[in-house]
Amino acid sequence: MNERILIVDADGSLRESLSNYLRKHKFTVDTAATFQEAIDAYASYIHDFVIVEIELPDGDGLEFVSKIKSLNPLVKTIVTTSYPSVNSALKALKLKVDDYLVKPFVYDEVLKSCKEITKKTDLKEIEKTPSTSEEEFFSIIGESVEIKLLLEKIKKIANTPTNVLLLGETGTGKELFARVIHEASYRKKKTFVAINCASLPENLLESELFGFVKGAFTGATFDKKGLLEIADGGTVFLDEIGDMPLGLQAKLLRVIEDKEIRPLGSVTTKKVDIRFISATNKDLLEEVREGKFREDLFFRLNVITLYIPPLRERGKDIEILAYHFMRKFAIKMEKDIRKIDPQTIQILLKYPWPGNIRELQNVIEQAVVFADSDTIKPEHLPEHVRHMKVTSETKKDIPLISIEEFTKEFILKYQSIYTEQELADMLGITRKALWEKRKKWGLPRPSDKT
Repeated sequence: MNERILIVDADGSLRESLSNYLRKHKFTVDTAATFQEAIDAYASYIHDFVIVEIELPDGDGLEFVSKIKSLNPLVKTIVTTSYPSVNSALKALKLKVDDYLVKPFVYDEVLKSCKEITKKTDLKEIEKTPSTSEEEFFSIIGESVEIKLLLEKIKKIANTPTNVLLLGETGTGKELFARVIHEASYRKKKTFVAINCASLPENLLESELFGFVKGAFTGATFDKKGLLEIADGGTVFLDEIGDMPLGLQAKLLRVIEDKEIRPLGSVTTKKVDIRFISATNKDLLEEVREGKFREDLFFRLNVITLYIPPLRERGKDIEILAYHFMRKFAIKMEKDIRKIDPQTIQILLKYPWPGNIRELQNVIEQAVVFADSDTIKPEHLPEHVRHMKVTSETKKDIPLISIEEFTKEFILKYQSIYTEQELADMLGITRKALWEKRKKWGLPRPSDKT
């Protein structure tokens, strides 16, 4: 069937067994145990079906149905209960719930219900479901040619053991693509470990990667498994690989070549089977030429290279993503927001998005906060987005300006207005990344802003 189902039930054994049963019948399944977990799960994906228990530990399952139907009237819903009553049945009927099942039920009954509900669905609505049939790719949102071509490449390489290097600007969603590759591969039942090579000092990063044995150093009072050992059989995502210290690069190279790790302080090695997916927004070849990155490691990691396009090159996806984030934050904030004003869409399409998808998400979150009706209007957008003037002449110039130049000009223009955290959020980067850009370009921070 290739449809996505959210199962919301406090009974852990039921969730697991029903999930496994439905997966065998070609459904993609997410689960939640509580009302709040259900809200978070539903906000993260587009679900075709929701199977929800009425008696949740922290809320009413029918209230959850009411919330999601206010935002997506087409979602198919089945409610379950251990305590059937005329009152709950009437409320379910009023909410136009598709089926009402009394526990205990047999799983064939759930499957039969799903099939019958699907048959009743208008064919035109079925055609609106995501174009890719593979469940692993549902988390990639976009209809642009660039994204479709990228997904086709991922489908071809996902189920291979080959290492992959993801290139793209900050905020383009490189970790999401890495997770998709993992979930589409034979390694999906094993661990996916994401490591940010720029977030930890070298000594901490090494102990996190390789682990240590008791007595390896002062304070090592117990054995600790490293992330590389935890990921055995699975996938390791090395984000910001260009920032990995040279000393660690040599040790990582040995892991890739020998398929062995040695915890700090240990005299024995352990065999591991790991696929490495790396990501960077740096020019690694330039880093190699400057002696900042090992050439042998570069070629080991760069067996297959995938370029993640920036949002400004995915014009067709901006509106789709904006609506996705609008829906996500409207649910989380319990606001009845259903539309984005056409003028607002035009502003979003003209803006160059230096922080890419992460910045778009931040912008839509702010818009949802300030929206006071069911529509996001231009005045709900941040000032720097709303007042970005793009004329027919400047449009022609945009491709000639690098994203680095744009970012530098952006910082200079707005640093006297916004705080460092606000600037970082607007650009879709961390404060550390903003500090690094200032250092690189020699831009002093205004003394009146922190």
